[in-house]
Parts: sequence; structure tokens; C-alpha cells
Amino acid sequence: MISGVLALLLLLGPLDDPLGVEVDDRPVGGDSQPAYPIPGLAREDLAGIVPAALPLGERLVFRATVEWKGAHLLVGYFELAAWADSDSKKVLHGRGKGERFGYELDQRIISVLESDGVRPLSFFNIQRGSEHHTKKLIFQDDKILYFKQSHCRDKECEKQEHFMSEVAWKGLIPWGTKKAHCFQKDCKNPHHELWFERETHQVDEPYVDLLTAIYVARTATFTPDGESLVIPVVNDDSRWFVIVKPLSRGKLKVEEGEYDAIELSLSPVSSDGDTKKRFKGLFGIHGTLRVWIDSVTGKPLLISGTLPISILNLQARIELISSGDAGVVKVRHAARTNSSAGLSREGSL
Repeated sequence: MISGVLALLLLLGPLDDPLGVEVDDRPVGGDSQPAYPIPGLAREDLAGIVPAALPLGERLVFRATVEWKGAHLLVGYFELAAWADSDSKKVLHGRGKGERFGYELDQRIISVLESDGVRPLSFFNIQRGSEHHTKKLIFQDDKILYFKQSHCRDKECEKQEHFMSEVAWKGLIPWGTKKAHCFQKDCKNPHHELWFERETHQVDEPYVDLLTAIYVARTATFTPDGESLVIPVVNDDSRWFVIVKPLSRGKLKVEEGEYDAIELSLSPVSSDGDTKKRFKGLFGIHGTLRVWIDSVTGKPLLISGTLPISILNLQARIELISSGDAGVVKVRHAARTNSSAGLSREGSL
């Protein structure tokens, strides 16, 4: 299937302007800027900011391509959506799905935020395809717990959902079937997995998860001098400071429309100062990102970063192609949550 997609994209040839950005010389935050505020990133206290200005009910769909041998090849799509649930909690939802050079990805990320805007409550990261994992972060007053699901290996386990049918033998002769605990190394049945705590982050800063960080970027303002801003981020068992610096401002045309856009660089730095650590962001993108946001609403329009595939480091372009209502995502999420009942013990999917 992937070979056919790549062949089709190869026929389209390279794009003349890979980023499609017309940049002017106005510095962000300078005196020549219009009077209306420029959306930016929360600086210190996230309380009251995170959910307050969220674009609830919004759904954004992006197309992801990589540059390879002079062509821009389709590798998948990803969506962002936000809504309020029945308990008035804020739900942030992201999903990436596609194929790239034989690698398959189907990844969902879900952040659940308090209704009063103090902090995230939980963050789930569920990936299927070529890689299989289920992870979550649980946010508490002074710590963040990182859990990961792993296959049950307990020889004394009696959970019936961990059992499966296998052939019963009498010597060399198959003699019907019997129920036995699954110990298959390549088993990918989530019902055979248990949550294990992998890390406890003791924190005294307003750390957020990767998905919440995207939405925090839409809720504050840059300083007039264009000073860099910082978001503390937890990513699994590591912590980072994402340094956000405004670079330029200009017209940007994406498939969804044309905007007055702010270009930002997002550079992750390990919170412990270890320069050897390598940051892996959402959907496999590594290192520093360039992000263009709408100067009025702050919604992301275009993301450019490095996507490692096998031994290659390819330039990825994630472009906004449509905006719509989050209703369809909310219904889909509810159906998945009901079918996944019992997989989560803290927070909710």
C-alpha cells in the first residue's frame, strides 16, 4: 500500500516553495506591529490560563509530508480537537495516522484538564501500528506520575482476561483445547497488560504534557521586546524546558487559507542540563521545531521539523488543510472510551 502512495506522490514532483511563506521584515513585538495582541506562550503561572481561552468545539486537520529526493511525499494526517465533557472538564485530543517507508503509525494522545483551569489532570498516549505502547501521566499537587502498560508476566496471575485458548496435547497428539495464561512475547492484546509506574516527577513548576503545551501557546501574549518564553514540559520519564522564540511575521498561505502569521522556533532543553539527551516530540518529530501560528487566533498553521525514518533524517511539513467542528471527534472518542473500559485505573481515556 505504501509503495503505491509514494509512487503517486512522486509523480506530483517537488513544490517550488516547500514552506510557502512570504516573510516581511517586521520584528515580532516591535514598534511597527499592529495594536492587537500577538498570541504567545504562558510564561510562569499556568493557573487560570490553560482551559480559559481554549478553542472548545474546534477541530483542525493537518496533512504531513516529508521531503525526499526532491519530492514531497505524503506520510499521513493528524488532527487536533478540543471540547468540554459531561463533567465540564476540558478534553484535548490529537491523532496521527499514516505510513512512511513501511513504518505504520496510529497514535492518539488525550489530555484531560480541570474545569477551573489549574492544571492538567491526565495525559494518555496510545500508539499502534509498527510500534505498540500505552502510556499515561497523572498530575498531582507536587508530583507527576508516569505509567506504562506492559504485558503481565506474573506466573501466579489468575485474571481470566489474561488467559487464552491453546492446544492441549497428550504426548504428540493434539487433544482439544485448554485455557492458559498468555506469555507470548509478541502479544499486542491490551487486555493482557497491566499499568506499571515507571517514574515519579517531583515538581515545583507548572509542568504540562506535550499536547497541553500546544494549546497553552494560544492563550497568552508575547512581550513587546520579543523575549523568549518558556514552557515546562513532561515527556514520559524526562522533563524539558521548551524555549519559544518569535522569529518573524508575514503572510502565510496554507491549503486551508491565507493568514497573517507569526513564525516561532521551539527549542527543547533538558531540565537537568544534560545536553546529550535527545528530545522526541509528538508523532516522532525530533529536536527544534519551526511553527507558524495565526496572529489573531493563535491556531497552528504550519509545522516544520525533523522526522527520523530508518537511517534518514527527513524534513517534515505539517500543513493545516481544514478547520471544522469537534463533534465528530467527540463522538469517536466516547465510543473508543467505552470500548476501552477497564484499561485505565487513574484518570480517564
